[in-house]
Amino acid sequence: MYNANLPQAGFFLTKLKGAVVLAAALCLFSPPALLAKESNKKKAVPQTLERSEENYQDLIQKAQNLTLQQDRLQTSQVLIRGIQRESRNSVAHKELVRTLGELTSVFYLEKTQALFATGESLLETKPREALESYIEALKSEDRNVLILKSIARVHLQLNECEKADLRVKSADEVDPYAPEVKLLRLQVLACQKNLELLGVRLVQEELEGVEKFAYGLQMLDTINRKDLKRARTLLAAWEAQAIDYPEIYYWKWQLSKQAGAIDRVAAAKYIQVCLNLTPRKRKAFCLDVDLCKGRGAAESFLREKETSPMQTINGTGDAR
Repeated sequence: MYNANLPQAGFFLTKLKGAVVLAAALCLFSPPALLAKESNKKKAVPQTLERSEENYQDLIQKAQNLTLQQDRLQTSQVLIRGIQRESRNSVAHKELVRTLGELTSVFYLEKTQALFATGESLLETKPREALESYIEALKSEDRNVLILKSIARVHLQLNECEKADLRVKSADEVDPYAPEVKLLRLQVLACQKNLELLGVRLVQEELEGVEKFAYGLQMLDTINRKDLKRARTLLAAWEAQAIDYPEIYYWKWQLSKQAGAIDRVAAAKYIQVCLNLTPRKRKAFCLDVDLCKGRGAAESFLREKETSPMQTINGTGDAR
């Protein structure tokens, strides 16, 4: 059984004859959680949650034990119930959310991790083959949130909105608190062109740690509402944070079209930055499913007057 970076809580991993073997320090393993009915709901929940003496650390320990048993669903349920009963800004809430993210994305098997790694290596040049590898990995470990997120992103990059939506919903059932899952919810709405709901959700969702990947969605929303002043403010804030982000120049170009003064330099810069993306930079922007997706449109736009990106940037082409 393979386990990547599980939080250490009384158990450890040892390698024996090339295989990873789970060992317990003392009497770590506990029986699977019994299910009991909540007093006010006809719904089965882990019995341990009914015991008021259990604190958040007990729940984390239980979730870790369930992870050792490769029970991702029970692990998720235990932690989500714990999160729901803690105050939002408490240490307990933060620790439970963090643990949920870790344990719902950990690999149980070396085979699964190998399939996932193959998908990652194929992603840039052969997205369809990468998708096949991710799906095979998911067959080995159902409900693995890391794999579900990757599958959803490929579907979005290929404009397969409904397929992406199904994977995001599956991930959301297991870890609804993950910022990347929240971002994917918004990206699905943009893909579906459900811009009215996108505008509402952009206000509601908290995207701690992935905020910069939502700027493009915010630009789409503000331009759709023809709030060009707000769009310029967003664009300036975005550029101040990450000047080498290709989509900044895409949205500069789009905003200029709305303003009636087309910025050909921005379109050319967009193409140039996309072409110059290093593997390291591409990985840094991997959560943006629209990364350089508009390059073809920008190239077609510049070809209309037979102006190369470099000519436009250097001022030797028609920049009107």
